Amino acid sequence: MAERMSFGRRVAYALGNPGFMIPDRIVVVIAFYYYLPPEGPGLATQLPDGVFLGFLTAWGIARLAGGLVDSLADPFVGFASDRSASPLGRRRSFLIFGVLPMVLAPPLLFWPPWPPGSLANAFFLGAVLSLYYVFFTVYVGPYLALIPELARDTQDRVGLSSLMALAAFPALLLFQPLWLAGVEWGRDAGLTTEEAVRLVVVALTAVALLLCLLPILAVDEKRFAQPSQSTLPMREAILTTLRSRPFLVYLAAQICFILGVTMLQPAIPYFAIVLLGRDEGFAATLSLVSVPFAVIGFFALQLVTSRVGPRASVMGCVALLAVGCGMLGAIEPGAPGSAADGRNLWIAYVSMALTGLSLAGFMVLPHVLMSQVIDLDELETGANRSAMFYGVQGLATKWVYQVSLALLGFLLARYGASAAEPLGVRLIGPVAAALCLASFAIYAFYPERRLQRALLVGRDQEPRPD
Repeated sequence: MAERMSFGRRVAYALGNPGFMIPDRIVVVIAFYYYLPPEGPGLATQLPDGVFLGFLTAWGIARLAGGLVDSLADPFVGFASDRSASPLGRRRSFLIFGVLPMVLAPPLLFWPPWPPGSLANAFFLGAVLSLYYVFFTVYVGPYLALIPELARDTQDRVGLSSLMALAAFPALLLFQPLWLAGVEWGRDAGLTTEEAVRLVVVALTAVALLLCLLPILAVDEKRFAQPSQSTLPMREAILTTLRSRPFLVYLAAQICFILGVTMLQPAIPYFAIVLLGRDEGFAATLSLVSVPFAVIGFFALQLVTSRVGPRASVMGCVALLAVGCGMLGAIEPGAPGSAADGRNLWIAYVSMALTGLSLAGFMVLPHVLMSQVIDLDELETGANRSAMFYGVQGLATKWVYQVSLALLGFLLARYGASAAEPLGVRLIGPVAAALCLASFAIYAFYPERRLQRALLVGRDQEPRPD
């Protein structure tokens, strides 16, 4: 019987969650701002303008190339981790191997070797992203696969996932205002905008490395996990995973949700600068509005989930986010003191509040739903194949993050990202809302009750210890 980890070790494991979120936010949010900056901050556009094949930009092509490499790596990492017999631990050994390249690759993006506007920078961007995402998979897939092994029932998993979410709140909620404020502070200290951005990235990288090392030190799988090694061949392991109907429904809902939500955070500076006529400092303030509401949502989630279940809870969170995103489309471009300014600010603040309320659910509930699916598979196959489920999820969704960012780049390039041509920025909210509504509709088909009944029956049939 595996030991239960102490609270301190659980906290150390949970801090790995914000650890790997920080480099992810660097490549999703700050790199987008650095390579395709809005007018005004004094940054040069690093990539060539133009739309290819009707909808692709240089940014989009580079992101898709990195995402393709990333998604293809996921099932191989999952398969290798499920079958690993390393004395360091079948999950922990991958964390050790992946941590340094995962954390140290993103800063390279901010020193492109060719002049601004060069097509060669797009190839550089795609190559560094590919390197980063491969090692992101090596670290994060096995890290998440530990959840159903360290926590063996729904209540314990909600607790561990909630602890992970609580640890990640500062990284997710404060990342946007802190990096924008850091750039402002750097400029006030006499740095150029480019130098300030680079300084912020290096500081964030140091924090991420420290946090990502903590789970490696805290988790001794021989003591705290209950692994059951998989012996399925690669092809059969993937096909068995894809035959799980609850997993496929969950996966389809996640794809639509990721498409919508991924474009939202990088767009906040554009809402502030292009639509509201303000600067990065105001964008930081706008991002902070979601923080207290996220805390409220986190504590409310515990009560709501215990009463209505994980599926209904996540559907409610998706609906709230859809409303918040849809409201952003009603902002009319203006400037401080203009006739529409008061109304615009009210819309922006309410949208950020709704986003904050929904955030806790997205950080906790997907892990709970995935653990239900993994438990059922373990009853049916006799092996814990959690890394393969997360690997197939990565294969299906990693490219979706890149498509979402490519879609964001397309909207801005095709329809405008300036005060004179703001339609691209105005379309971001409604497009994200429509994708969230699609996710809501798909989640309605997730067979939670039938899955729970099957787990109860299967566990009752297992031999009980003497």
